[in-house]
Amino acid sequence: MAPAAVLQGQATKITRESHGVAYSPARDEIFTGQPVASSVLVFSGGGAGDQAPKRVLIGSKTQLHNPWGVAVDDTHHELFVADFTTRSILSYPIDAGGNVRPLRVLAGPNTEITKPAGVAVDVPHDLIVVTTQPFLSPGGGHANGGVYFFKRTANGDNAPLGIIRGPHTGIIGAWHAAVYRDLVFVSVSNINWKPAYDYGGFECRRTLTEPPPWVWEHPSGFVGVWKITDRGDVPPRAIIRGPESGLHDPGGIAIDPESGEVFVGDTAHNGLYTFLVPQFFQLSTGVAVLDAGAGNHS
Repeated sequence: MAPAAVLQGQATKITRESHGVAYSPARDEIFTGQPVASSVLVFSGGGAGDQAPKRVLIGSKTQLHNPWGVAVDDTHHELFVADFTTRSILSYPIDAGGNVRPLRVLAGPNTEITKPAGVAVDVPHDLIVVTTQPFLSPGGGHANGGVYFFKRTANGDNAPLGIIRGPHTGIIGAWHAAVYRDLVFVSVSNINWKPAYDYGGFECRRTLTEPPPWVWEHPSGFVGVWKITDRGDVPPRAIIRGPESGLHDPGGIAIDPESGEVFVGDTAHNGLYTFLVPQFFQLSTGVAVLDAGAGNHS
């Protein structure tokens, strides 16, 4: 199927990759992080073709280095950005452009944030949800990613209110999340990339004894659903997974509760998958554990 519209070209300032996209219904604007350019681009909702962005958030004062996931809060008029390299969550006025300082910076050892890939805002519960990829320390230490919950206005080196993490969760690395009522839908990519070089880029990792596996050689990912109150090493209450689902490296995720649909982008297959799972959304009032298996996809 051909896309309804495509933003593409030199004038757009879109670089090689965009790891996160968010839409503001109130402003009819599209936000996308640009890791290569250390920036966030903002386009009109109806934009198409080689169209210049309305605003560009960029510069040393922004503290943006490697922006991945982005989220908008139309209620409090704020933009949230997950910066993968600085291990931080930065918030800005939603209309920010240029070289603007963040309103808040959530970062530090007490946050336990390793490699934040995504951020979602839960306005009714006054929370932000942060999803992280696995972390490989220069010394060879390794920690899997997870789902972290913070107060929406958390600033500085604040400890999380809770974490979903551990072997029973199935999470090696989580990519993005979407919130509906008291549910969190998480795309779990499970990429476990361990480069041959250290993070300084100067020599092979000291613990390396053989060539590391290719980045796509990892356990298949899935979409998991947890309660906003779940904590610790708990399995998802609902899950989309398996060969028939077509998912291997799920990245972007969006939900339509009214139609009961979950939309997932898979970076390994360069595809967009749509699953009809209305029973998942009914978990907001129940406690059942559901496995969609292959699910319905198109």
